[in-house]
Amino acid sequence: MVLKKESVLFDRDEKGKLLPKEVELLIDENDDDQLKFKEEKILITPMTRGEIKRLFSTVVTKEEEKDLDGDLIVEHCKEPAYTKEETEFMKGSYASMIVNTIMRYSGINVGNKKKAMVEKEDEFAKN
Repeated sequence: MVLKKESVLFDRDEKGKLLPKEVELLIDENDDDQLKFKEEKILITPMTRGEIKRLFSTVVTKEEEKDLDGDLIVEHCKEPAYTKEETEFMKGSYASMIVNTIMRYSGINVGNKKKAMVEKEDEFAKN
């Protein structure tokens, strides 16, 4: 079977903007704080390859002290939506769940330790 282009592209609207997707939070089964969020869902937009490349090539100096996790949450977590200020006061364990979820559904392997994924196939991989 020949690979169809549509099966490897993220869904976009008629203006080319990425469509948000409801996904289950990716939690760490060994983290008691995260376990209470098992089966909770959030609405996210995935990171594009260009955004991923920029993220991993970003060198943060001590003077900048850039909050990359906060930036990812503000940009890609659509529901619940957070402001930059809110991410600064977010519990670290919860911020990790959101960032790991965004990264996983963007096609980045976040490791086997985070396992409370739904047992069904990854929705983004199917679309």
